[in-house]
Amino acid sequence: MITREETYKKAFEIKKNALKEKEQRRNMLLAAAYSAEPRLKELEREQSAIGASLALAALSGADTVADLKKRSQALAAEKKLILEKAEVRDIEYDCPVCKDTGYVSGKICGCVKKIAAEIMINELSEEMPLKSSRFDNFNLNYYSDRDGKEGNPRRRMTSVLKVCSEYVINFEPRKSRNLLFMGKTGLGKTHLTLAIAGGLIEKGFTPVYGSAENLFTQLEKEKFTGENRGAYDTMINCDLLIIDDLGAETPTAFSKSAVYNLINSRLLSCRPTIVNTNLSMKEIEARYTARVASRFIGNFDAYKFIGDDIRQQKAIERMNKE
Repeated sequence: MITREETYKKAFEIKKNALKEKEQRRNMLLAAAYSAEPRLKELEREQSAIGASLALAALSGADTVADLKKRSQALAAEKKLILEKAEVRDIEYDCPVCKDTGYVSGKICGCVKKIAAEIMINELSEEMPLKSSRFDNFNLNYYSDRDGKEGNPRRRMTSVLKVCSEYVINFEPRKSRNLLFMGKTGLGKTHLTLAIAGGLIEKGFTPVYGSAENLFTQLEKEKFTGENRGAYDTMINCDLLIIDDLGAETPTAFSKSAVYNLINSRLLSCRPTIVNTNLSMKEIEARYTARVASRFIGNFDAYKFIGDDIRQQKAIERMNKE
């Protein structure tokens, strides 16, 4: 599980190595230029001497200050011309704002945040289709525009899509609401929560996303074997915790307590959580106890996904093309 600290450490390392390579290349070109052009050393000696003379002239108020400055500028221009011919130029920083240091006025520069976002997206995409699950490719055409027992699927999912996209736009780690996405499998719950995770990463936030099975397994290993140290703290303290497919994990006493502890701890610290599940509220209560169901009912905005299984629709489309 990637953490915010690990991500930013990698981002700063990338910035540091890139700047180091540029400095090393310039130093090599500079050394070659000095070796090929003896005049450069002469210019340095003259500039040094003029610098000392300028200091004395300024202190004494001598009339030679202007002439000395003019001579110094001429030497600097000559030196610059020689270095340009040797292709020795000032370092071109990737970020002119922080000059590739990664900090601006003691704060992390936006360029580092951008790199950190790319790292998170790439690492998370190894386990989840983060890059392919976006708001702009959520196809509402897979939802029927006809009214059914539960309502009109397309109108319902158009509304849910709007909720999710606005959630990213207005996200605040200590103020955003908790969301509970319910409904049978294949209706886009995972797609939209991945889109939320990707959108928040691009904005510089740190979500933690995982299936209930995976998250609870990591917590169990941390508790009983000492592996995955920091997993619980990461899940509790991240900007947004997304638990996917709650109810599909193997039911154990540990998983039941893990659900309650994660949700309750984040509620107490005012940190938002999103949960996807195929279970109804009655099934949640039966599986995880009334305490968990009560937290969902009282502290989560619930959205019911309706329609026909999109995976099955896509499978049929592929079969028809063959």
